[in-house]
Order: sequence, then structure tokens, then C-alpha cells
Amino acid sequence: MSLPASDVSTQSRARVRIGLPAAIVVFVVYSIIFIGLWKQSGIAYGDALSTAENTLRAPVRSLVGGTIWLVVFLVWARWDHVFADWRRMRMGFWLWLPAGLMLLAVVLQFAGVSWGEFTGEHLLWIVVAAVLVGFAEETLFRGIILRALREGGRREGLVVLISSLWFGLFHLTNLITGSSFTAVIGQVGAASLAGIALYLWRRGTGVLLGGMVVHGLWDMSIFLLGVHKIADSLLPALGTLMGEITYVAAAIALIVIWRRRDVASSDVAV
Repeated sequence: MSLPASDVSTQSRARVRIGLPAAIVVFVVYSIIFIGLWKQSGIAYGDALSTAENTLRAPVRSLVGGTIWLVVFLVWARWDHVFADWRRMRMGFWLWLPAGLMLLAVVLQFAGVSWGEFTGEHLLWIVVAAVLVGFAEETLFRGIILRALREGGRREGLVVLISSLWFGLFHLTNLITGSSFTAVIGQVGAASLAGIALYLWRRGTGVLLGGMVVHGLWDMSIFLLGVHKIADSLLPALGTLMGEITYVAAAIALIVIWRRRDVASSDVAV
């Protein structure tokens, strides 16, 4: 089967063929680097953010290693449209809703943090970890993997479903770094739905940067709240509740995208 002329041009510019095989290799290597560096630190998942030193040695160091790999791959592979879409796709109320609710949940979660209990160094490394998560995971899942899934004219609903489930299942690696099975199952479900909302930030803005920023803020608020939250305050619970509402809205958004039957391709109008 021959490729459309635009796809042929795209593939000819890339040093590595754009598609799922390459994306799977990138994912596997990233996971090995990330898990390997974390295990080397000797720090259990539950203690990863408890001190400034632990935050630096486990999540930050692991994310730096994974980020370097992603950057090296992208520089070498020369894939197009990893960080920006060909064109802006249709949105509407039901697609903007989970994206907006996610941001509201972040604000409520930040409001529930007991900021005064953090040292400057500890706060710094948590912020660095969150920034790295936003860059690395968005580049991998809503960048490289999304770009690979879009190749060949797959329907956007299927692309979103696979990339979001892939993002959720990636959190099974937390079993290796010491998280409990029950906690990880919850993380897989929550991350899969959060992945839809983060995809909508890319879709709505046309660039990956929006999702990177929101992802970083989302994780930062969760990290901080998990270490020091205001005692006897409803704000942390409100932030959690808003996050759960975001997940429901994200599921509805996926249904809307699936029914629209959009195709995000360089030669197909959306």
C-alpha cells in the first residue's frame, strides 16, 4: 500500500521511520533508564519526596536521565509535528471542560499545601521534579507516541484512547520502585483519564507546551500536597474531588472525540 504524498515527504525527512515500532523502542529505553536510575538510588517510592535529598536522588535524577534520552532521540530522528500539530482541531465545550477543570483542581490543591513546612531546598527539588515530569512525559506520550499513532490516518479517538491507556499503564512501573499494588491500580486509572485531559491541552492550543505546563503544575500540586498539607482544612479534599470530576469529564470528552471520527493527518481536513 502506497503512502499519501505528504506522508512520503514526512518519512523521507526523518532519519528514523515515524511509526509505532520506533515509539515502542523509545518507550522501552526511557522506562529502563528511569527505573534503573531510581532503583540505583535505593529509595522506595513512598519516600521519594519526603526530603530534599531523596527528591534529588530518585525522581529528579531518573527524570534527567530519561529526558536526555528523549532529546537525543528527537535530535537524531528528526520527526516532525512532535511538539505542534499540523493544524488546530475542533474543540467545543465538552472538550474544553476537562482541560479547564484540571487547572481548577491544581489551584485548589495548591491552596491546600502547608507551604511553611517546606525548606527552600526541598521545595526547589520538588519544583524541578514536576517541571521534568511535565516535559519528559508529555514529550513521550503526547509527543512521540501520539505522533507515531497518528501516522497512517488512524482515527483520533483511537489515537487518544491508546496513548492515554499507554500513559496509565506506564505507572505500573511504580510497582518496581516500591509502590503497593492497590495504589498502583488507582494510579493507572487516574493517569489514563488525566492523559485525556492533557491531550486536550495539546489539541486546544495546537502545541505540546500547554500540556507540559499543566502536567507540571498538576504533578507539583500532588507532590506538595502529599508531603505537607494544611491540617483540618477542606481545601485538600476539594482539590481531590475536583480531580475526580476532571476524570469523569475526560471520559465524556473521549466519547465526544470518538463519535466525531476526526483524523489528525497532514493531508486530511479536520
